[in-house]
Amino acid sequence: MKDENVFELCSAVLTKLGFGNEALMSLIQKWKFFIEECQEGYDWDYSEYRNELRVRGLIEELLNDPRISNADALGHFFSEVFRLDEKFKCLLQSGVSVLEGGHWWEQGVLIRAGGEYGHYMKSVYGIYVGSVEG
Repeated sequence: MKDENVFELCSAVLTKLGFGNEALMSLIQKWKFFIEECQEGYDWDYSEYRNELRVRGLIEELLNDPRISNADALGHFFSEVFRLDEKFKCLLQSGVSVLEGGHWWEQGVLIRAGGEYGHYMKSVYGIYVGSVEG
């Protein structure tokens, strides 16, 4: 498949999912930014956290299409996704998960976060999340 065709295919898949204004690169940038937010101490509530995780799900939709995931032109993009995934996994509590969603990034619980996220995890799941606040 020619390079331009694979990018068109990505666009078509994202459009079908209702995210036609996105591209693979914008999704990777958003995933990276979200991970950076989590490294600094995610400071929003759990519903916003779940909403922001959707970006990784959209990337997964692209990865699930073999015409996209096997395209040589996208190999370096997906290598970056996997590198970011490893970075995000390091921010999650080992052996702790919530049963929401079917993917590891949806089930993981941050080690440290702001008060709203931490309070939610404690009150709903009984999971302690370290505070980034003084």
